[in-house]
Amino acid sequence: MRPSHSLPELLWLVLPLALVVAPHATKLPLWLSLAWAAIALWCLLRAARRLPLPPRWLRMSITVGGLAAVFAQFGTLVGPRAGVALLVFLSAAKLLETEAPRDRTGLVFVGYFLLVAHFLEDQSLLSAAYMLLALLALTASLIASQMPQPKAVWPKLRPAGLLLLQALPLALFLFILFPRLSAPLWGLQQDDTARTGLSGEMRPGDISRLIQSDEIAFRASFDSRAIDPRQLYWRGPVLWDYDGRTWRTVQRVPDGGIEGQGIGRPVSYSVIMEPHRQHWLFLLGLPAALPDIEADLRSDLVWLTHAPVLSRMQYQVSAWLDYRYGLELDDASWARALDLPDAGNPRARALAATWAKQGLGDAALVQQALDHFRREPFVYTLQPPRLGEQAVDDFLFNSRRGFCEHYASVFVFLMRASGIPARVVTGYQGGEYNAVGNYWIVRSRDAHAWAEVWLKGEGWRRVDPTAAVAPSRVELGLNAALPVTERPVALLNVETGWLAPMRLAWDLVNYRWNLWVLGYNDVRQREFLSRLAPWLANLNAMLWLLGLGSALFIFGLAGFYLLRQTRIKQDPASRLYARFCRKLARLGLERRDNEGPADFARRASSTRPDLAGAIDEITQRYVALRYGRAPAETLAALRQSIRRFRPLRAAGVA
Repeated sequence: MRPSHSLPELLWLVLPLALVVAPHATKLPLWLSLAWAAIALWCLLRAARRLPLPPRWLRMSITVGGLAAVFAQFGTLVGPRAGVALLVFLSAAKLLETEAPRDRTGLVFVGYFLLVAHFLEDQSLLSAAYMLLALLALTASLIASQMPQPKAVWPKLRPAGLLLLQALPLALFLFILFPRLSAPLWGLQQDDTARTGLSGEMRPGDISRLIQSDEIAFRASFDSRAIDPRQLYWRGPVLWDYDGRTWRTVQRVPDGGIEGQGIGRPVSYSVIMEPHRQHWLFLLGLPAALPDIEADLRSDLVWLTHAPVLSRMQYQVSAWLDYRYGLELDDASWARALDLPDAGNPRARALAATWAKQGLGDAALVQQALDHFRREPFVYTLQPPRLGEQAVDDFLFNSRRGFCEHYASVFVFLMRASGIPARVVTGYQGGEYNAVGNYWIVRSRDAHAWAEVWLKGEGWRRVDPTAAVAPSRVELGLNAALPVTERPVALLNVETGWLAPMRLAWDLVNYRWNLWVLGYNDVRQREFLSRLAPWLANLNAMLWLLGLGSALFIFGLAGFYLLRQTRIKQDPASRLYARFCRKLARLGLERRDNEGPADFARRASSTRPDLAGAIDEITQRYVALRYGRAPAETLAALRQSIRRFRPLRAAGVA
């Protein structure tokens, strides 16, 4: 069978589909992307050379083979990844037999599904802008399947753009009022590449070179109080247990039971956290008030959600940045905070024993360890050598090169060996202040590890041994503390150069997008609607207003189109033709309601053959103006023809 559509018609289908499929290519198997591209190119070649359809058995074989390949790749045909892959392949398979307009229409609707599916992976502002372009192309493709002149571009794009603009008010109305779910319908996929980000355990020395990442972990905005970056210790997991190699928390720490005392006035801050597929939320300071979310605060100030954080999350906290807590330590926690393996690292144990024999108090012992890091030639680096079996001894007395995890781990080991309860805390330290939007950007590269020691009468005190070696890490950030050879090299300095304001302005746009679009959850929706009118925050009121507003919008749009059709009927060509019809009606030739211009002209010409030439001429000019693309001078010619049309009533006309 020869193709029933031309190459331009097929391009109107293939190119919009390619725009939709392209973003999925990075998440799909390579063979699937290549198969889709090969089938699309073959279909275009077939249309260009007027080749016949491939045999039915071949089309069926390709379809069944593709289904089997998708199943073999994913082990299923359902779910986000496998479902999208299946839909992509079927869109290519359908291209092999797309002949009728309804086939093309069906494929366009498959494109709409694939467009929405992309937001399961990426909801960024750039992705939304790209998808809007793809949506315009798909809608133009839908119009092109019902229109002649396949090569014309503007006649398809213009109505597609108008349709989207007309739908925009309704979409905005639904976005504001449609009831939000307390949890999203999807979770973002995350890769498992090793980074300076956090995990539930810490194994110093296992990774000889950490991968640097500028990915944003979260953004935080504060109230009017100025914040010192040295206070920004964003608390994540607290690690209690050490097996000689790895720090982790083996046994669960009890919830609640926090005895703390805030100093000064608490500050309020809001966090928009990116999904990290873990349970912890990042906390700054001692909380005075926590939001009502499904999360529990442990006695070691670790804030854990009931389910992994799979989507962007926003929360607001009031907390003291200066505080004391944990003034009393129970026996179980005391023993746990002093526990070390029975053997291993003898030189570090001997050093700690030497300090302990000096008769110093606990606070003085802490200072002794920090002074040791300052005096000895320790180096802060993200390229440490691999440590041996006696990792603490190897670091303290041999390599002396490491990053925050090394220093925190060794410091806590020394404290426990000296008889001081201590533990490791991981999280983020510092961040980049965006003066354009008045908020902090905390990235993966700001991941940090520090220590907490328990001192009698003071409770748990934060101690950052990395600051003893590289104070600039805490004061100025990661890059300032690294050796020059380890700092990232770029052709343009976007951190502090002339591009910095543009970068921060763009981040502000993304921050607002995350805050008001992606972060528009059920809580923010109720807050926003209650500011407009308190009664709007009620679910029943939202549903009533949603239904009433949608109905008014639809009826208003229908009325607009009816009015538009009425105006169209009263255009200059229609008014002139109505005058022509009135002249014929005076001759007894009235136009019937179900009679088009051409049919009326044939009947009038057969009844009055003497007027056939004039009737045909006027009718052709009117049809060209009303339904075609006649030049502007045709209107003047029509007006002149009707003005000259002055027939006499003939006898016997009925």
